[in-house]
Amino acid sequence: MVDLVKMRASIAEILFIPLAELRGETVLENSDNWDSMARIGIVALVFEQTGVSVSGEEIERVVTVQDLFDLIDRKIKDAA
Repeated sequence: MVDLVKMRASIAEILFIPLAELRGETVLENSDNWDSMARIGIVALVFEQTGVSVSGEEIERVVTVQDLFDLIDRKIKDAA
């Protein structure tokens, strides 16, 4: 099972934003730190914490934090 609390905290660290500011509706592109390195960090984080791989193209289509969690959920279900 994915620990979304831990993952959310890790995403906040990757984006260098306070955890309190990272919500489901947070638009990732609005972060000054949403760059290629952050995207790579998210891809690595997802694999590390879930064991599923997401592509750079899939990350590019993610708009909000909730979109990211939905993508992860779909990938986990597809892998099962």
